[in-house]
Order: sequence, then structure tokens, then C-alpha cells
Amino acid sequence: MTVADHRASLALPRARGFTLIEVVVALAILGTAGLMLFAWISQNLQTAVRLEQAQARAQLQIEGVRWLGLINPAREPQGEQTEGRLTLRWSSTLVEPVRHEFDYGGSMLPRWELGLYRVRARLQDGADGPVVEWEQSVTGWAPVGSSQRATASSPEPTPASGGRP
Repeated sequence: MTVADHRASLALPRARGFTLIEVVVALAILGTAGLMLFAWISQNLQTAVRLEQAQARAQLQIEGVRWLGLINPAREPQGEQTEGRLTLRWSSTLVEPVRHEFDYGGSMLPRWELGLYRVRARLQDGADGPVVEWEQSVTGWAPVGSSQRATASSPEPTPASGGRP
């Protein structure tokens, strides 16, 4: 046996497996992929929360627009109403001159004063719930000669009847 053969027989057999550098590189790649996945999931959760909040505000505004349709700004130019957890506050300004509506049934005397109002509304759900604010145009009406003040004897027209009592 030669010296070279002797050295070869004393050398340790080459181990199969991963080196330390290979393990470190693999962990770095895995960690980077994990961080990117976490960031993506976090962003999607934030987007979902924002969408839920926007949907709640939109539903609240739809409810407020319906509610505001029941208010006559000629009689109540500003005010506040509460229904359960919801609180509606509004203020209105006349944007068109008041016009008289004539009864087409034969009378030549006007029965109603009609005005177009710009209404600023704010609806809040509970003390710390979502809040929506918006503006919309609303028609206000009052009997002629009422000076836009409600009286017990004056009939209140309904929007469904086209402004007629």
C-alpha cells in the first residue's frame, strides 16, 4: 500500500446532505416569501375592513335620504330627529324663489307655496357609530299665507299626493 492509498483510506467519507450555507440561503428565501405573504394578507384584511365601513356608511346614507324625504324644509328649515340609535340633523337654505302652485281644478287662487331648498344633512348611528354627511335638493311646501310656519288648522300635504292635502 502506498502513502497515497493510505491517506485515501484514512480520509473521512464525503457526507451527503446540505451544507450550512445552503440551509441559510433556503431559510432566507423562505423568510422573504413568508414576509411577502404576510404583507399581502394584511393588506387584504385592511381593504376588507375599509369596504365594510364604506358599505355601512352607504347604507346609512340611503336610510338618511329616505328619512329626509319625510321632512318639509319649508316648515322645518333646520332640526334634529332621533329614531332608535339614529340621529338626523339638518339645515336648509332656499335656493330658488318661492313659487305659487295653482289648483288646476278651476280655482285661480294659489293654494301652495313651493320652494327648492338645499339641505345639508348629517346622520349618525349611535354615539360612536359611523357618520355620514351629504347635501341634497328638496322641495318644501306650505299653504299660501302661512309664512312657512306650521299651524294646527292648516292641512299638511304629503309628497305622495303631489303636494295636495
